[in-house]
Parts: sequence; structure tokens; C-alpha cells
Amino acid sequence: MTRGSNRITLVHVAETAGVSLSTASHAFGVDKPISDATRARVLAAAAALGYEGPDPRARSLRSGRTDIIGVQVDDEAGRAFRDPVIIGILDGVSAALASSPTSVLLIPDSVPEERLRTLPVDGIVAAGCSPTLPQLRAAMAKRSVPVVTAGNQVDEIGSVGVENRSATRRLTHHLQALGHRDVGILRLRHGDVERARTDAARAAFPDAPVAVTSDSTIDEGFRAGAELLDHGLTAIIAQSDLLAVGVIRAAEARGLRVPEDLSVVGFDGVRVDGFARTLTTIRQPIVEMGRLAAQAVLAAHDGAPLPTLAMEVELVVGDTTGPAPQARS
Repeated sequence: MTRGSNRITLVHVAETAGVSLSTASHAFGVDKPISDATRARVLAAAAALGYEGPDPRARSLRSGRTDIIGVQVDDEAGRAFRDPVIIGILDGVSAALASSPTSVLLIPDSVPEERLRTLPVDGIVAAGCSPTLPQLRAAMAKRSVPVVTAGNQVDEIGSVGVENRSATRRLTHHLQALGHRDVGILRLRHGDVERARTDAARAAFPDAPVAVTSDSTIDEGFRAGAELLDHGLTAIIAQSDLLAVGVIRAAEARGLRVPEDLSVVGFDGVRVDGFARTLTTIRQPIVEMGRLAAQAVLAAHDGAPLPTLAMEVELVVGDTTGPAPQARS
């Protein structure tokens, strides 16, 4: 066969290798019924001809799959990649897909519904706490495309996360045991996670003042934390570790000592660059949540039910909490 300017196809590879077209096709598949020797002969023929493999568009048409998993993230990519929770979830998704032909498509949570209707995905992992999750789920349900949340509040619609109320109660019990009564709450932006964590904190400290943040960042923790410090509190519950670090920096800027004058707790259990202390927090299995959510999306595309999975968390007692000033002997 002369190659000339003709496009090399799988037919040419099969002829060169001396095998049937179906056998040549199996050589490019995963876990297909073909011997190692035959696979090697087909791949050698393909390399000699300059053939790089079957057209993925044709494979998608035949199988009804795109081999793409979407991951919904914040509409500002830079913000998403500064959030250690989102980074951890993406690490887990990548680990789940490492041995499969599936790729990842990042989907900003500002994508309009008409675009969602045409996204070329087999399923979506909704990472973090996007306020547009209901719209995403509704749009994907019309297409029978599975959506599984990772890091959001656990629900029965498809989720891998933690029980935020019970996890927050572990933080409030820790503060109560240290004698804290004047406690403030630094709240994430609106969403199921924020509501669950706030409800649990207010159940323990019903008179707690609340400051609302627009984002989970150190800067927002500093700004909103400064508002709470005006209330003469002995402890602050921050709904993320980044916010907690911002609160600590705001307190130190006022000459307050942590934890002697103010105790601070966070939530997530992530590493914060430039913060050398051990934060009292709830540690979530963030990477594992991303991995399990991606696996669940793949399984759901093959007909498995969507998961409702609550992961175990760990209370980490660090050096940012101590006895309330009035409780010290």
C-alpha cells in the first residue's frame, strides 16, 4: 500500500498487521480479548504507518459516551485554584481517572443553562459549595447525565461529603469544654454547607454574632473577622481554614494573642501556605471525596444508583484554642 497523501485508517493498519479489522480495533481498546503478541504486532504496524489510533469522535458516536467527566468549579478559575479544598477534590478526581481513558472538563458555575444542555460530558462532579448546584442538577436531569457532589452537604440526590452539622457540633463541644460562652461565627457565602454549619453553631451559641463572607479566603477572614472582634468575643468559629487564618491575623493586628485572648477554630483540615501553626479544625478526607465522587459518576453512567455517602471526619485540636479567659484559674 502506498501512503501518498491518503489518510491512514484502521483498515490500513489491519492489512499491514495481517489481522481482521475487529482484531485491529481490539488492539487499541482497554481490556479487550486479544493476545499480547497480536496487540504488539498491530501497534507496531500502526507506528510504522503513522497511525495514532481510532478517531475519538467516531468512538463516541458508536458508544454514546464522550469519555469526559465535567467538574463544576467557581466561575473564576484563579479563585478555584487558590482554594485548597477544590484543589484536593480535583486531585481525587484525577486519581480516579488515572487508569481510564476519561478526561476532565472544568465547568465554571456561571455557565448558562442553554450551554449546560450541550456540554459533552458523561457526568459531572460538583466540587465545593456552588450556589448554582440546583440549576446544574436540573439541567443535567433532563439529559439523564449523573451529577455527584463532592464536598457539599450530604443529600439523597447524589453526594459524597460530610455531615456538617455533627462535625460542627464537635467544634462547639470543644469550645464549650474550654469554658467559652461569648462565641462568634464567621460564615461562608450562602449554601447548604453554610446553613448546616451555622445551624449547628447557633444551636450551641444562640446569641452568637455572625459575620458573612463573600468567599473562602484569608483576606475575607481578615475583613469579616475584624467585624466580630468588636463584640469582645473569646472564640470565633470560622467555617473554613482559610477564613480562620484570616481571623487570627486580624486578631494579631489588634494585639490580641491566640489562644490566650481569643480561640479560633476552622473547618477543612487543609494546609495553608505561610501559616506555621496547628489550627484547631475539622479535617475532611477531601481527596478521597473527589476520588469517590468521580468513581460514582462513572458507575452511574453505567446504571449504578447515585450515592449518598457521608465520610468520617477528624477533630484536630491545635494550638489556636485554649481556655476562655474567664474560665482560667
